[in-house]
Amino acid sequence: MKADKLNSWLTLGANIGVVIGLFLVAYQIRQDADLTKAQLFSESTDSRREWNQAMMGSAPMKVVTKSIERPLELTLEELQIMDMYLLAAVNEIRRLELFEAAGLNVDADVENLEVFYFGSNFAKAWYEEYRDDEKQGDRADQRIRGVRSDWIVTYFDRVLGRLDEDAGQALLRDQEVQE
Repeated sequence: MKADKLNSWLTLGANIGVVIGLFLVAYQIRQDADLTKAQLFSESTDSRREWNQAMMGSAPMKVVTKSIERPLELTLEELQIMDMYLLAAVNEIRRLELFEAAGLNVDADVENLEVFYFGSNFAKAWYEEYRDDEKQGDRADQRIRGVRSDWIVTYFDRVLGRLDEDAGQALLRDQEVQE
């Protein structure tokens, strides 16, 4: 009788172990699926980023600066550059969020990307138009929409406010040329 009781307890313990093992396998499969999804999204955004970079040219920052200082003066070509620039930013933010959701450690601080890309009137207006088309509502959307439209200008105003009038510097080779 004791052997039957012991056998029943061992069978129950083994069955519980099997059920726990099945839950762990299901969890691992889900994690692998999340990682695969993040990897596929990353690879697709990498190819888009390369294409966007080719379309933007080698120095889009002049256009980005103009979009902050004089957005209504942007030409159609410059508007296209800004469209690709900001679309690449949205894709990068979403890619990093997918990595975080998959449990991967992300090198960049996602919030910093949002303020530097979307902290201007033009970028905010672009995002509202893009957002209307895409019907976004995820965490990235909420954070991008929460960025102040004057963030970039006030940030650099604060940086400049920390400098003295004679704070300008030059490389040693440039100082020699001026002398």
